[in-house]
Amino acid sequence: MTAQSDPLPGGLRGDATRLFSARGLHEGRPTLGRAFQRILTRPGPMALVMYRASHGLWKRGMETPAEVLWRINYFLTGADIHPGAEIGGGLRITHTAGLVIGRGVRIGSNVTLLHGVTLGGSARGWFDGKFEDGFPQIGDQTEIMAGAFVLGPITVGRHCFIGANAVLARDLPDGEAYTPGRELSALRQRIEELERRLEALEARKARPRSRPSSARPPSGAPT
Repeated sequence: MTAQSDPLPGGLRGDATRLFSARGLHEGRPTLGRAFQRILTRPGPMALVMYRASHGLWKRGMETPAEVLWRINYFLTGADIHPGAEIGGGLRITHTAGLVIGRGVRIGSNVTLLHGVTLGGSARGWFDGKFEDGFPQIGDQTEIMAGAFVLGPITVGRHCFIGANAVLARDLPDGEAYTPGRELSALRQRIEELERRLEALEARKARPRSRPSSARPPSGAPT
């Protein structure tokens, strides 16, 4: 995964820097006309601009106007981004449908989110009596694919990759990839290893035990 080495500036300046970078579009660095065409016709840039505006209102304590703008943003673009979320510069949203970013989420710079991604709280520990709720923190230059869920008070490191339809509820170190297929493959290998061990244990138990020879000769036997 190619990534920039330095964090981008915050806010709209960072978003614009990302747009005009070599990773701004799928085809690479856009021309000025191509960039404006994307801004005018795609919901991602509009969702970002409206989030930045609502976040600015939120930081100034104007929560009601911020949340009204949040609802307008959702109505126009389909992106449900709470104004209380902290998002670094250079966020790229390729599609906004189904995108949810909760109030306490913190996202670094130069991050990519696809449609259907949910970053939010989780009632972790509800059933074992150790309830812990909170929101994830996403590191710089991380990419989260379509339909992925990142839930609860966890930390995702820098340069990470989260695959489509993954459900992540644990910390992810820098440079780590998390995909449902990889997790299922590792789980399948562990199950197969446990089954082999169980079969070996059962075979060992099924073997007939040899009787120990007696050191004392039977009665009436010649000595």
